[in-house]
Amino acid sequence: MTQEQLPLNIEGLEQYQSKLENNSSVWLKAFRQKSFSQWAEIDMPTVKEEEWKYSSLADLVNRRFQLATRHQLIESKQFENYRDKNDINIVLVNGVLWGELSDLKHLPQGLTVSALNEALVHNNTEIQDTISKLTPNDTKAFLWMNQALFLDGACIQVAKNAVIEPLVHIIHVTSGIAPDTIVFPRSFISVGEAAQVNIMESHICFEPVPYLSNAVTDMRIAQNAVVGYCKSQAESHQAVHVGTTRIWQEKASSLDSFSFNHGGAFTRNNLSILIKGEGTNTIMNGLYGLDGNQHVDNHTLLDIQHPNCTSYQLYKGLLNDKSRAIFNGKIYVHAVAQKTNAYQLNKHLLLGKEARVDTKPQLEIFADDVKCTHGATIGQLSQEEIFYLQSRCITQEMAIQLLSKGFIDDIINTIKSDSIRGKLSRLLLKKFPEVKL
Repeated sequence: MTQEQLPLNIEGLEQYQSKLENNSSVWLKAFRQKSFSQWAEIDMPTVKEEEWKYSSLADLVNRRFQLATRHQLIESKQFENYRDKNDINIVLVNGVLWGELSDLKHLPQGLTVSALNEALVHNNTEIQDTISKLTPNDTKAFLWMNQALFLDGACIQVAKNAVIEPLVHIIHVTSGIAPDTIVFPRSFISVGEAAQVNIMESHICFEPVPYLSNAVTDMRIAQNAVVGYCKSQAESHQAVHVGTTRIWQEKASSLDSFSFNHGGAFTRNNLSILIKGEGTNTIMNGLYGLDGNQHVDNHTLLDIQHPNCTSYQLYKGLLNDKSRAIFNGKIYVHAVAQKTNAYQLNKHLLLGKEARVDTKPQLEIFADDVKCTHGATIGQLSQEEIFYLQSRCITQEMAIQLLSKGFIDDIINTIKSDSIRGKLSRLLLKKFPEVKL
């Protein structure tokens, strides 16, 4: 397979692959080779495909990328101001786990953290089984590329009945890279039966440099487990982020998930949740705050394969300037999934006159005893409300701040973790100084 035949132009690919194979177990080597073959045989998605019709990747195809060769944190001071000493911080730099920067020495009982590459070398059957059963979604070209080329990652395992009190914070930092570098953040999370944990996964960069982040997170939640999970993306405003998150949720488990986006020039998030047991509860909330020419495309899929399950989904977007947001949320209810109760809503507030939104909430229902609703709204601030506040001696600027704050607070306050809620509020303050949280 020549470079010209591959979906992306990547320098030094053969040498990089050779290095990966030398450090791989038999299973991992075969897994990489299969993923590379799948990636090499597929074209990059185009706007002719329904799932990508509003998000063009033509710019990526026309660029020449290189692979990250350095994995050192350059901005130590900025990073220390970002991290919270009360959390269990798991730090990866350009896709490689850094023990010196992470809090791995005194982990609470029931929590295990290791390098993903190390876990796979030792033939971790749970990881192999989960990855093989989770199906590709609309980002399969990027999923297969990540699986073929990821160097390392984080493996988080929570034991049966364990209750982890501190926030587990996985921090993916892109640092010290040349322009047009590709990084492959990768995480595997396993939560045992009846365990409880809150996990936040952050993607950050302190440098104004263009790069491609191809991120993949796989999670398996055992029966009766309770999980809070947040993915936060606050990368360089010149970066492209394509994220694939796949979650396997078993009987009577509870998942409270939150997606937050306010970085990157172009962001595509695919969140797929497979319901593999009866009586689950699933929350899928999200917030994206955009300005300039930022572009965010959120695709979600809730695949309900068992009865008596409940779900709630609310995604909100606050758009300034010429930014653009796309939302496509699908709930698929199989014929066996009777007594399903599913709610889905997407709301946007346009602050910029040239901001644009395309939204498509979807329900595909093959069961006859269900309660499923969906909807979408797009609007601007009411001039009557602004005038009313001005009549109470509030300036126009402050009126816009207050109304925007109310729109954001509604969804930020759904986050149960004080630590996660505080982090996202601080990021919003930097993003929208006119919106005082």
